Amino acid sequence: MTWPQGVRSAGVAAGIKPAGDLDLGLIVTEQPVEWAGTFTRNAAAAAPVLWCKGRIGSAVRAIVVNSGNANACTGAEGVLAVERATDAAAVQVGCSPTEVLVASTGPIGIPLPVERIESNLAHAFDSLVEDPEPFARSIITTDTHTKVVRAAAGDATVVGVAKGAAMLAPNMATMLAFIVTDAAPSEGTLQPALTDAVRVSFDRISVDACESTNDSVFLLATGKHAVVPDVLSRAVTTVCRELAEMMVRDAEGGSKFVRILVTGATDDHAAAALGKAVAASALWRAAVNGGDPNWGRVLSALGSHDRSLVLDNMTVAIGAETVFDKGQPIGSLDGARKAMDVDEFELSCVVGHGSGAAEVLSCDLSTDYVRLNADGST
Repeated sequence: MTWPQGVRSAGVAAGIKPAGDLDLGLIVTEQPVEWAGTFTRNAAAAAPVLWCKGRIGSAVRAIVVNSGNANACTGAEGVLAVERATDAAAVQVGCSPTEVLVASTGPIGIPLPVERIESNLAHAFDSLVEDPEPFARSIITTDTHTKVVRAAAGDATVVGVAKGAAMLAPNMATMLAFIVTDAAPSEGTLQPALTDAVRVSFDRISVDACESTNDSVFLLATGKHAVVPDVLSRAVTTVCRELAEMMVRDAEGGSKFVRILVTGATDDHAAAALGKAVAASALWRAAVNGGDPNWGRVLSALGSHDRSLVLDNMTVAIGAETVFDKGQPIGSLDGARKAMDVDEFELSCVVGHGSGAAEVLSCDLSTDYVRLNADGST
């Protein structure tokens, strides 16, 4: 797989990760390009997020990404690190520092050794290739594999690269995603296309219901091919959905993948919020890990989120086995248990008679997840 026309990238080892793995990524465009972005809404947003939000509306030439350090909650030193990284990248690319975006991922609260980025950007620039794989390798942290997706958009293509395996919650996930298209978007359509795609993808996944400080999704358009706006929007949504699903399937400590379908809500937004409430329930996720069809935990999560729900209007099914219907327990727990005794299953929740529907992707809560995060900073 290659990037769309007009884009190259690189991934090198800068010594930010102790193990010496690839940890510095660089994306460079041939010319200044239009871009769109969505970012974490966390009040503790990292310095790179604040820098990028300040660049919205201006053209860009490059993105510098590091893994192994979030550069979050690092005060004035973190802000200076961003400025030093953009200055160094601008020298290599031949552009203004304001045309350089930045992203970081890794442990929070540790000063970023930005001098390692500065001293390795020339190597990254010399290593630029059309293949996104080295870049994809450079941005992962606890991911077990890289995440790269391609979709067609008329004569144009859309390629997305992402990382994310934990600290994943709605309002985006602890994740970075870099999406590039060689489409020429109609004026004013690129940001809405990304916003809509994120709403039904990254905003509808949950591994541990923990919102990050560094979430960032970038969409760059190099403008090589004219594309109908709806065609481009569908392709961007396809890429975002596939990347989001890959993240949940690669969840830290995860052993089971769960699709939570909510129907009958007042609208799609309400349905998504109810699905997220179930996905955030540690009790339900623990039951999923143990293969225990404890549907009462599902009803409890739904009812605690929306206190206006009426049990007589609700139905819960685990796989094909309906376990609760219109105020009464029904069905076979053995059947539900068998439905959960697989790597992937569906939980269906009818919450009323409205037209709202949504799908939220989630996983189980395992002892491996607890162990990984108990030792997370040490």
